[in-house]
Amino acid sequence: MKYTFKKDMWGDTILHSIQSEESTINHFGSWNWTPQKIQSLIDGVEQSKNKDSDESFDWQNEDVFFRSNKYGVFFVDLMKQRAGEKSKKQDLDLNHDEFIKFLQDFKKFVEENS
Repeated sequence: MKYTFKKDMWGDTILHSIQSEESTINHFGSWNWTPQKIQSLIDGVEQSKNKDSDESFDWQNEDVFFRSNKYGVFFVDLMKQRAGEKSKKQDLDLNHDEFIKFLQDFKKFVEENS
């Protein structure tokens, strides 16, 4: 998965935006990210890798939801749902390592641009 990060200013507020070919990932951009919040996602995904299949780590903001379990990380684009688009399956599937790499890169970007 390819992505880039961008720092935007909205008044005195820093916005961390994400540009990716996967539109669902773009919805992670926000004004309230901290390295600690991102690390908590990394930890949750790491811990979910080896749990029973009925146990998962779930997270969402107002635009995207993801569930991580031993099979991978599965995303639902909540913006699409609000627009009336319904899908019969999740909008994006990633393996753990790919998503953790994204989160580590995003954490580094937030650390350097906050």
